[in-house]
Amino acid sequence: MNYTWVRAGDRKRIPYENPQGRRLNVLAALVPDGPYAALYWVPFAGTFRADHIVRLCEELPPVPVPTVLVLDNASIHISTEVKAARPALRVRRTFLYYLPPYSPERNDIERLFRTVKYDDLPERRYPSIPLLDAAVQHAFTTAEERLLANHACLTQPLQQPRRAA
Repeated sequence: MNYTWVRAGDRKRIPYENPQGRRLNVLAALVPDGPYAALYWVPFAGTFRADHIVRLCEELPPVPVPTVLVLDNASIHISTEVKAARPALRVRRTFLYYLPPYSPERNDIERLFRTVKYDDLPERRYPSIPLLDAAVQHAFTTAEERLLANHACLTQPLQQPRRAA
């Protein structure tokens, strides 16, 4: 804590909550535009592993166009397990594209994660994993609704103004 106040002579006490075991990771795939705009997410408790990335890639619904997943160069994204899965993903027409180093601004999902984390989650702490999971599900559902509403506005044809007779 950087700044607080208490009455003169009193001591500020901040209760400590051990966050151990209350972490929730989310893997997400974003299709920001086009005819298949969508947001897919999978929350899971525990350590983030390479097989989670491979599983998400394999579970994406099939679409008639090739799927390109944009990844940064995090060590887990370029792990041997992910590299080994690339041929099987290519057969499914799913391709992995790696961003140049130090370029998170090029990854659209980073903006979405920032919005979900700082705007859509109402609290910063949750006393249990089920409450955190419910809040995360609600936050991503809200983000998905925003994406689809924005997509619907952009894809509807403009109405021609009526001319007076």
